[in-house]
Amino acid sequence: MLLLLLVLPLLLTPSVWGQDTLRTYGPRVGIDVSRLAYLFVDPVQIGAEFSLDAELFPDIYPVLEGGYTTISETGDLYNYSAGGTYARLGVDYNLFPAEDRSIHHTITAGARYGISFFSHRAQQVKIPSNYWGEYILDSYSNKLTGHWLELVGAVKTEVAANFFLGWSVRYKILLNPEMDDLVTPRLVPGYGQGTGERGFGFTYQILYKIPLLEK
Repeated sequence: MLLLLLVLPLLLTPSVWGQDTLRTYGPRVGIDVSRLAYLFVDPVQIGAEFSLDAELFPDIYPVLEGGYTTISETGDLYNYSAGGTYARLGVDYNLFPAEDRSIHHTITAGARYGISFFSHRAQQVKIPSNYWGEYILDSYSNKLTGHWLELVGAVKTEVAANFFLGWSVRYKILLNPEMDDLVTPRLVPGYGQGTGERGFGFTYQILYKIPLLEK
């Protein structure tokens, strides 16, 4: 199933769907549908992610991505929750410039700077002790800001006029892993687990380009 999702954008070519012959320009908006898979992980993550890009210069695509994520986890020794918003700003460069200007497929390499504003809370933290007995700490909460960098490789294919499918893989580097000295965040929205200074990510997008200009 995963393999089908990866190759589907390459199989659905514009020639099948009758793409326009002129090259169109305009902002492209997208939604990351791979977020649905996070509903089946433990702990469950609930959120959404959107993107905006445009070919402002030949084969150069400035990109803005943003969204929110929340988690809630109940364990034998603690209850934990975290959530907040995030944004990524960067640029993609198309490594697959087509000779036919009516073709909008891209294979890109790019980079992002990410920032997340979120809070996390630990409640009913139980510390077992054979000598003193079980001790329950008061709830702890903190508001945090996470910063990270990403290297991104992506494929986007126009499957119908101005409609795209695409996927990306990302290598992430957390810039401030010690953002909380007391409790390491289980989740940094937009980045992933706060317990890892390095990590990988994946997106699968449905996108629509608003055709403001044709030439």
